[in-house]
Amino acid sequence: MEIRARNVAGLGLMVLVAVGVFVWGLYYLLGDPVLAGGTQIYLALENGGGLKRGDRVYLNGVDVGLVRRVSLEGPRRVVVELRLEEDVRLPRDTRATIAGDVFGAHTVDLVPGTEMASLSRGDTIYGAPMPELTATLGVLGDQARRLLDSVDSLLSPQAVRDVHATAAVLPASAEELRGAFRELHLAAAALRRSAESLEGAEPGPALASALKELEGSARAFSAAAQALEQSLGSLASVLAKVDSGAGTLGLLVNDTSLYRDLQQAVREMRALAADVRERPGRYVTIKLF
Repeated sequence: MEIRARNVAGLGLMVLVAVGVFVWGLYYLLGDPVLAGGTQIYLALENGGGLKRGDRVYLNGVDVGLVRRVSLEGPRRVVVELRLEEDVRLPRDTRATIAGDVFGAHTVDLVPGTEMASLSRGDTIYGAPMPELTATLGVLGDQARRLLDSVDSLLSPQAVRDVHATAAVLPASAEELRGAFRELHLAAAALRRSAESLEGAEPGPALASALKELEGSARAFSAAAQALEQSLGSLASVLAKVDSGAGTLGLLVNDTSLYRDLQQAVREMRALAADVRERPGRYVTIKLF
C-alpha cells in the first residue's frame, strides 16, 4: 500500500508539473510570460484600431513590450494596457500611434516627449493625432488613376495601329531614299567623266581651277552617298528586328497577346485603385489618430 501511495503521489506531482509547464508555455507563446516582469502603463484612444492582446510595442523601431489588454470604456474611449520592459524609461508626455499593414498585423509605436519626469507604473499616455487614412488613400487613388489613364492611352488600339502603319511605311521610304542615293552616285560619276573630258582641253589656270572644283564636288557627293547608305543599312537592320519581334517594340507590334495582357492589367489596376479609394477599409483595417 505504501508503495502504491508513493506511485500515486508521484503521478499526481508529474501531472501538476505538466499542467504548470503547459500554462507557462501557452502564455509564453502568446507573448505574455507568467513570470516575466515589466512596467504596466495605459494608452487612451478614441478608437482601438484593431489592436488585440499580444500585439507588439515599439520605440524607435525596437521591440520594447506588448499589449496585455484592450478594453472599451465609453462610446469614444478605448483603454489599452501595455507592458513595457523594466529598463525602458519614457517622458511623461510620451504619445503613441497605431500602425498596421494590409495583412492585419498591428503595432503600437511610442513617440517620446520632452519632459524631464518619467512615466511610472499605472500612468496613462494618449494617442497622437494623425492624418486621416481615407484622405491619404484618396490622393493616392487620384494619382494612380491619372497614371493608368496615361498608360491606357499609350496602349490604346489606335496607338498600336499607328505603330503598325509607321512600320509599314518606313521600308517604302527607305527604298525611295536608296533610289535617290543611286541617282546621286550616278550624278557624281557624271561629274567625274566631265572632269576627265576637260583634262584633254587646252590647259590654263582657269581650267585647272574648274577641274579642282569639279573633283572636290565629286568626292563630296561620293562621301555623302556612302554615309547615307550606311545610315540606311542601320535603319533597315532596326526595322528587320522590329518586324521579327525582337525587343520591346517588336513584341508590342507583333505579339497581340502581349497587348491584350497589358490591357487586362491596366483594367485590373484601375478597378483596384477605384476600390481602394471608395472602400479603403477592405485593404487597411486600422484608423490612425
